[in-house]
Amino acid sequence: MTQTLFTLGYQQRSIDEFVSILMGSKIDVLIDVRETAWSHKPGFSKSALQEALESSGIEYVHAAFAGNPKWLRANADSHRECLDWYSWYLGEFSEIVPAFEELVGEYLRAGKRVCIICFERHAGDCHRAILAAEWQERGARAVHHLATEGCERLLTA
Repeated sequence: MTQTLFTLGYQQRSIDEFVSILMGSKIDVLIDVRETAWSHKPGFSKSALQEALESSGIEYVHAAFAGNPKWLRANADSHRECLDWYSWYLGEFSEIVPAFEELVGEYLRAGKRVCIICFERHAGDCHRAILAAEWQERGARAVHHLATEGCERLLTA
């Protein structure tokens, strides 16, 4: 049986639109893979996001360990380089993907639909796609990126 992990970015979305996408996709658990669950966008900092999700019946989990570290982001000369370094980071800190796999697996084994989130609307512009791809490579798994339409991509394919 193939397991599916969903991903979603909140760039250019209101909290209401974001929650609506999750509910429409029947997501049970949202795993926030930002290192720091804070945002300038209203509704997307940890407490406000957790409250909005839980009032809609969606469990919130913050997995800071899977975030793209601030020191790495601060030292990258470009967005592309930042993502390349995150790939390197996952290789250097080999405990991250197994810990993420165990976290996601706990919910999937319970029959729950799981989505990971970060800021960038397009998964290809975000570390969450790298993390999801690493997870996918470890078994019979699928990754589905939700609602990517509606804004320009930062990076080219």
